[in-house]
Amino acid sequence: MKNILVQLSILLLFSLPVMALERFDIITTEKLQSMLAAKEAGEIDFLLINTLDKLIADYHSIPGSINIPWSQATSRIGELGEDKEKLIITYCMGYR
Repeated sequence: MKNILVQLSILLLFSLPVMALERFDIITTEKLQSMLAAKEAGEIDFLLINTLDKLIADYHSIPGSINIPWSQATSRIGELGEDKEKLIITYCMGYR
């Protein structure tokens, strides 16, 4: 019985990140380019956050993005501003 509970717990732990990702829309590169152009024109406003490690972000980030690595997300949440309705787009180098 204990073995079954351990296996079930492990299965649930691995499925939680996947379930969380399903709550969010995935934006294609083309859509993001369009949104960045609209932001530059003052038509929309959003935060673009790259979650890359600083070393990678220094060489591979989208201009105008804010670097907040996942490992620092909790401690740097104040950098997101006070507007709880503002769109936040995050990106990294991989998917799932």
